[in-house]
Parts: sequence; C-alpha cells; structure tokens
Amino acid sequence: MKTTLVTIDEDASIVDAAKKMKAKRVSCLLVTDSEGKCDSIVTESDLVKKALASERLSIRAREVANKPLITISAGADLSEAARQMGEKNVRRLIVVDEQQILGIISAKEVMAISPSLYDLIAEQEHIKAEI
Repeated sequence: MKTTLVTIDEDASIVDAAKKMKAKRVSCLLVTDSEGKCDSIVTESDLVKKALASERLSIRAREVANKPLITISAGADLSEAARQMGEKNVRRLIVVDEQQILGIISAKEVMAISPSLYDLIAEQEHIKAEI
C-alpha cells in the first residue's frame, strides 16, 4: 500500500493534474472538494480517455474524477482486495480505517506480492466484460 497520498483541488485544470502527477511521480491523485474532503480520484487513464482523447483540455479535475471512492478496510486481506478490484473493475482501492484514508493499494502492488491474485482480478474483469 502506498501511504504517500497526493491530492488536487476539484477545480484544478486537468493540465495541472497531469503536471502534478508528473512532478510527484504518481499515477493518480485524490480529488478534494471545497471543504478539503477527498471524495474522488483522477487517474492517468481518466486524463487520457475522458479529456485528451476527446480534446477537452479546459475541463476541471472534478469532471474526469471517479466518484465515489472505492474503498477497502485496512483489516482486509490481499485476496479480498483482488476480488474487489476485479468485481468493481478498478485498478486501485482506497484503504480506510473508520472513514480515514490511510493509503492506496493498486493491482500492480497486488500482482507484485502475489501473482496468482492478479489472475483473480483479470478473471473478474473478463466476466464483467461479457455481461
């Protein structure tokens, strides 16, 4: 799990989001609302698919962000994380403890720890695509 969390304001431009990802060497940003609460996430894929590919460069982070956050309890095991990623077709889960964000776990990290769990993620994504 990555515990260094990088945030961006929901009103920031997607260009600023991309620059921040590059500067901080991260592939996602937690998006904060006007009260400073993290309520969504923007990934590199979101920037490409929802903005760049359609040449929408003047939009804000909130317009490409995924909401609500897909979370998992800090006490959950790795196989539960893999199962949730597959079922919900996401590559990242926000790790929480009593509604406080502790970190982010990615499919890449799951695969590095236990390659067989990656098969579970891929299988769930395949089943979802068929439906």
